[in-house]
Amino acid sequence: MTEEQPATPPDIDPEQLRAAVEQLGKALRAWAEAVAPAVRAITQAFAEAAEAARTARQDDYALAPPPVAPRDRPAWQSPYGPARPRRRQH
Repeated sequence: MTEEQPATPPDIDPEQLRAAVEQLGKALRAWAEAVAPAVRAITQAFAEAAEAARTARQDDYALAPPPVAPRDRPAWQSPYGPARPRRRQH
């Protein structure tokens, strides 16, 4: 077997590194400034939704309308007759 030689670090010019870090910082700042209005809008929308949920009455957000007439059969009884027996899986 051959032994792996440790990788030699590349020659890095400090000025190039400093310039790359500066460019990256500028790009990140520009991105943050670009997305800030959208983040603020989403934050405001969530705050409004949370406030609406806090102040809502129970009837304001009911999922289903109340039944119009009482049911003519128990909830477990199907209008289609009894369930068919299932085959057993082997």
